[in-house]
Amino acid sequence: MQQAVRTKGRDWLRCRACDAVFPEGRATTDGWHYACPDCGERGLGDGLKRIER
Repeated sequence: MQQAVRTKGRDWLRCRACDAVFPEGRATTDGWHYACPDCGERGLGDGLKRIER
């Protein structure tokens, strides 16, 4: 099975509640659950969104 190869590097996220911008790695410890490191808003798509950087 072929795996996807990331060519851009790390994804960045923006919090919809406090407008903080941070790398994806700061928002998760397990790769499945995400929360804003500043205000605690949770969930990709709901509280956090991926952005182009």
